[in-house]
Amino acid sequence: MRVPTRLVSIAAAAVFALASLPLQAAPQYTLFDLGALGSGSSTAAQINDAGQVIGSFGANAFVYTPGLGVTDFATLAGQPAGATSSVYGINGLGQVVGSVGAGSSVVYRPGIGTEYLADGLGVRRINDAGQYIGEGYDGSAGFGYRYTPGTGIELLPGLYSLVADINNHGQVAGVAAYTDDSIDHAARLDADGVQLLGDLGGGFSKSTAINNGGDVVGYAGVSSDLVHAFRYTDAGGIVDLDPSGLFHSMAEAINDQGLVGGAFWTTSDGTEKRAFIAGATSGLIDLNTLLDPSTGAGWTLLEVSDINNAGQIVGTGLFGGAERAFVLSAVAAPVPEPAAWLLALVAWPLLRRGARQAC
Repeated sequence: MRVPTRLVSIAAAAVFALASLPLQAAPQYTLFDLGALGSGSSTAAQINDAGQVIGSFGANAFVYTPGLGVTDFATLAGQPAGATSSVYGINGLGQVVGSVGAGSSVVYRPGIGTEYLADGLGVRRINDAGQYIGEGYDGSAGFGYRYTPGTGIELLPGLYSLVADINNHGQVAGVAAYTDDSIDHAARLDADGVQLLGDLGGGFSKSTAINNGGDVVGYAGVSSDLVHAFRYTDAGGIVDLDPSGLFHSMAEAINDQGLVGGAFWTTSDGTEKRAFIAGATSGLIDLNTLLDPSTGAGWTLLEVSDINNAGQIVGTGLFGGAERAFVLSAVAAPVPEPAAWLLALVAWPLLRRGARQAC
């Protein structure tokens, strides 16, 4: 029995083509230890697309700029080095919002200087247009606000004293609460007003971040005593990112490519926390399993706080028994060779067909 040469060639070509295809693998991440640049415990809060990171060493906030190192935020805000300070948001221009001293809220703009906000106003995030959001208290109730250059401060209707994030289009993610139920509801505010994003069956939800596409992430009740991370999109609505999770999970970040980050717990008592990422179609992935061992040995990643549009991830982990800030950068994952059985699976039907025709 002789297999036709033409079919043998087709089978060989199919095997060669399959062998040439890259099989998708999860990326690996190299770790940069931000905590090594300061002393004591450290945390990272946010990263912009230029790779600048804001965070803190204990009670002292910092701004990290690649190639330049760490700067004490207090000195940028006109305060003595080492003064108590906090940072909450940084935009693509390197403008930073935070607080100094006894809690005075400030907006730092490189090359321009520092603006001190009125007493009673907190500040949370700033976008590339220079709009910033925050919370305030008027003596009887809390409120959310948005500041726009050239316009000033506007109160955010329906969003009480928990505004979480603002994107470059001015959309705001926050929490809405109404006197008829006194329950937190994840919400998004845009030109059309406040939109409630729903929940996962437990009756309450909170949003934590929004990307430039208007997608929102946060966490929501699945039951009275269990919360799961969610992603909200206009096309798909609110989706549980951890549908099989037995314990808590919370999403804290989303970039414009839809990569989500946050934390999940592996025990019911909340003592074992791990950082996760989730793609547009994947479930939660323990970020610790994606660490390049040459840079991540000895680390336990606890939470993701932000992801920029280059895919860099910042957060907090444990190293040497202390909390440390980190920056992760994706590296090309090794492409596994197709298994021999998979190649045979493709080639066999063609060869078998040829054998029947030759008989």
